[in-house]
Amino acid sequence: MELKMHMENSYAFQTELENWLHEITKNEKPTEDIVAFRFGLGEVEDGYVLYLAGSKNYDEADDEWAADPPDFLAKEELITPALEEQEWYWVLLKVIYSLGRVLRKSPVNNSFLGNDRPVYVGFEDGDLYRIK
Repeated sequence: MELKMHMENSYAFQTELENWLHEITKNEKPTEDIVAFRFGLGEVEDGYVLYLAGSKNYDEADDEWAADPPDFLAKEELITPALEEQEWYWVLLKVIYSLGRVLRKSPVNNSFLGNDRPVYVGFEDGDLYRIK
């Protein structure tokens, strides 16, 4: 029963994430000099916030590029509620898994997120994980 509920929550989140990214890729146009993207995660009062940022500076060997102020920041953020029993690392895993799936689907994979620019995800002030 618990696994079924977890899977339903993951599918609902993936759908919400997909809709959010469709809006961003349809309405936002980062400049060509953005060479890497990161999805940042932060904690808010009601759960977690997910945002999309882009950078003109990128170094695969050094994650410090992501600590600089973004050169591109999507206007819309995604707020997802926290479940009481859900630890932060489960939220991170759910985001990594869901983003990995959504980034490979059309129309997102045909957008600025679908080209050869690297895409990372991670909590603010935490480790970064490359997802594309």
